[in-house]
Amino acid sequence: MRVLILNPPNKTVKNAIRDLIYGCWCSGKRIGGSTTPPLNLLYIATVLKQTGHDVELLDAMAEGLSIENVKSRIGKFDIVITSITAMSFKDDTEVLADLKKENPSLKTIVFGSHPTFMPEYCFSSDAIDVIVRHEPEFIIRDLVQALSRDDGSWRNIKGIGYIQDGKPVVNEPYPFIEDLDSLPFPDRTMLPKGIDYFNPIVKRMPYATMMTSRGCAARCNFCTVSSFYGKKTRTRSVDNILQELELIQSQGYREVIFRDETFTIFKERNRKVCEGMIERGIDLTWVANARVGTVNRDMAELMKKAGCHLIKMGVESGSQNILDNIHKGTTIEQARNTFKLLKEVGIDTHAHMMLGCPGEDHETIEATNRFIREIDPSTATFGICTPYPGTELFDSVVKQHPEIHDGSDRTFSSVHTSSYFNQYFTDLNEDELQAFLKKAYRSFYLRPSYVFKRLRRINSTDELMRVIIAGTNVVSFSLEKGQS
Repeated sequence: MRVLILNPPNKTVKNAIRDLIYGCWCSGKRIGGSTTPPLNLLYIATVLKQTGHDVELLDAMAEGLSIENVKSRIGKFDIVITSITAMSFKDDTEVLADLKKENPSLKTIVFGSHPTFMPEYCFSSDAIDVIVRHEPEFIIRDLVQALSRDDGSWRNIKGIGYIQDGKPVVNEPYPFIEDLDSLPFPDRTMLPKGIDYFNPIVKRMPYATMMTSRGCAARCNFCTVSSFYGKKTRTRSVDNILQELELIQSQGYREVIFRDETFTIFKERNRKVCEGMIERGIDLTWVANARVGTVNRDMAELMKKAGCHLIKMGVESGSQNILDNIHKGTTIEQARNTFKLLKEVGIDTHAHMMLGCPGEDHETIEATNRFIREIDPSTATFGICTPYPGTELFDSVVKQHPEIHDGSDRTFSSVHTSSYFNQYFTDLNEDELQAFLKKAYRSFYLRPSYVFKRLRRINSTDELMRVIIAGTNVVSFSLEKGQS
């Protein structure tokens, strides 16, 4: 089969972070103008390519292509595959509809959070032929193989949904991938040539993204990860991880961002990975996500020796009541100690913060603003808590307010930057919450002490340019009026 794996263009935003398949995508200046390789699409493209299909990966977002550019290429393909979530559903289905008009025989396959959690809603659009739920790689492999036989057997594939006799049919789930080593290394040669994905947290360009585990042991009520990947957290083997790191280095990459939800929970595995990187002379700097309270001094020192320069953590709030309300399972004291420890070891930190969580009021937001200045991370992002389909938070909202429907009114242009049903679980109205978001950015980034400290630590012209680009984006976002 001739298959196009598409990161589609968007009519409203020029940049969107959508490399994770279960949601939490975002766009705009709030994240410093970051761009990210579409790792989820790359896995699918690699699996299909190894199966023998004629596969092309098109990152229209990164290449700045319009829908007309994509339409001009679609005639040669039998299938187009893309990922869809609540905030991209309306825009993405418009793109797929345009492609089907250009090529009426085109079969459209979508995966991601919306097909997983809102399968019936997906078929409100005639542009979608088949949905794929949960982990997509092997389901799509089996589906495309069955479609190539043209005998109708594709309808029996587990983990898919489709329309039959005018009604949605959702098949039984496909088993989760127990052995993550069975996935091939993503073929990064399929990424667009001449495109250096930009990320202000990266120290050495070019950078690659990488997955070493799936799932999360936490059960935060605003997050879809455990629902998407299952309650069991799975990890790749040490040797498998080291082999991919060696391949990445041989391809000219200089840094890696590990996209695992909580890289640091695998303490023994990570010790062996770090020791292996040192022993094999793998010269890659790297960034990882951590859960507050899961990093001790020995681990932090070893990670730094192996090349880690930044750890990102979901702190979320400076109020213990809010942390308890969102079932975070961490404490203010743990966050305080973790950031203090990493600062002593010499590893930079990034704090993810959320405003507008259940129970939020003026007092708890001010507590968050005070706390983020106290722990003083190297960088921080602030977003407005959004009820996503597939989360306990969404389920609680939809019970009382069915008008939220499938959550697809939250689009790329407004996700995480404007209120969305927050008035029903906070004491803040929409205008207040959006004003607090902008204020949080200004009070953190526009401190003279912060600006001086950040500039003093710049070690190269490249780093200076990244800081200027990211800083300009964030500051302009914090000062502009209305939604961003």
